[in-house]
Parts: sequence; structure tokens; C-alpha cells
Amino acid sequence: MTNLAQLQQLFTIYQTPPFPADSIPVTVDGQVVAIANTGLTNRERALVATLQPAPAPTAPWPRFLLGQGPAPSSDPVRLIHFTTTIAQTGGDPETWLEAFTSLFAGPVSGFFATTNRGAIVEPAGELLIDRSDLAGMLDTLDGDFDTSTRAYIGRSWPVDADLPAMYAEEEQLAAGNTARISTLQESALAYYTQAARRHSRILLALRRLLRGSTSDMAPVITALYHNQGNLTATAKALYLHRNTLQYRIEKFQQRTGFALKNMDDLVLCYLLLQGE
Repeated sequence: MTNLAQLQQLFTIYQTPPFPADSIPVTVDGQVVAIANTGLTNRERALVATLQPAPAPTAPWPRFLLGQGPAPSSDPVRLIHFTTTIAQTGGDPETWLEAFTSLFAGPVSGFFATTNRGAIVEPAGELLIDRSDLAGMLDTLDGDFDTSTRAYIGRSWPVDADLPAMYAEEEQLAAGNTARISTLQESALAYYTQAARRHSRILLALRRLLRGSTSDMAPVITALYHNQGNLTATAKALYLHRNTLQYRIEKFQQRTGFALKNMDDLVLCYLLLQGE
């Protein structure tokens, strides 16, 4: 199956709408992108034709966010990106989406950008749902439709010419997350350091060090990071005695030189685990 990285080796790819008028929109890796049409051979056009075409949106919000229409509103909005298995379960996406939007306290708009990914457009204001509310909504949806759904809660943005690009970037952040519910704060460290982690010789060497000596420490590092280095809270989260956790941290420092009680060391170790 062709993926985005393979296409980028063959063609000029536009990942952020609005796309050039003569480009060819396609859906690859669940993401709507466009391929530059200029200079394509007949054989290359045939290859492009085999890719799943991007849906042609007709509703105002997807048209605007994909760079194909005017803004439906001037008021700030928040986007909640979702990925669901409704296409695999044989259910009706429109019925699923209608059920999802009906669970919000205020008026929202929703759309599918691909067969399994889309977004809810929520007016920014006092009625914004929180994480626990969204988790309950996903429980209801997945229970009623036998689906598996995860979501990325975006930030509130003004509706202006930059919003389509914000939408595209948030969509990529959402696509890179496997957690059931994620946010920018939880995703930013891993997402925006991908290139450095992939190409830095220092980070690669440190990752090998951690991989070779910390098979049992990844959960400890993650829990410590999420608990801001608090040993008592981390021990409770891991169902460990505090002295046991203390012992593991000390042994880890002896093996690697990283002192996990130091927040700089802890953040670096957590960063090295991203993408593992």
C-alpha cells in the first residue's frame, strides 16, 4: 500500500490547504493531501488515479477547512478531531456522526474528511466540553455502534485565513496519537521533535542506551513525567511501594547517568521514549 513517505519521494506533495487549483487531491494514510500536477507523465497520472480520491465536501465547514470555500462564521471555534472504525464495522457514518453531534450541549457541526477520520466544529465559549465529558460521549458512541473511537481536542482559534492550516496541523497531531483522548500539550513534545530524534546522533545514541538498559523503566519514566516527578504519586500510579520505586530510580542512575529526580533529566528521558 502506498504511503505518504513513498509519495514524497516521487512527487511534490502539498500537505496544508488551500491546495493549488491544478493539484490533484488524494487521501493517503488517512490524510487529505494534494499532488502537484505539473510535469506528471501518463504513467505517473495512472499511479495517482489508483489512490483513494479525497471526498468532495459540500458542507460549509469542510469546504472552508480544506481551502475550497468561504468561512461559514467569524466567531472563534475549537476543533475536535476524531478517528473511528465505523467504516470497518459496516455502520452508517452519517447516523454515527448525527449521534455524536447530538451529545453536545450546544450547537456543533461535524464532518468526515476521510472514511474514518473527521472533526467536530465547536463554537468557542462557556459550553466547551471537557475531557471527562468527551470520554463519556465516546463510551456511549462506541457502545451503541460497536466502534472504537479516539479523539484529539484542539485549541480555540479565530476563524480567519490561517484556520485551514491550523486544521491541517492539528489533524496531523491527531493522526500521530494512539491515546483515546489527546491534546496539544500531550502531543507537542513528541510531534515537534520528530526530526531531531530521527536524525540527531546524540539522541540516537542515548535512545540505544535507554533501550539496552531500561526495558522495565519505560513505565516508570512515563509515570514520573505525568506526575511531575512526584515519587509518591508515581508509586501509587504504578502500584509500587515508594521504596521500591526509589531503588529502581537509583539503579537506573547507576546504569545510565540520568537522575530521574532532576526534571531536566526526566524530560530528556521521556523525550527519548517518544516514538519507541
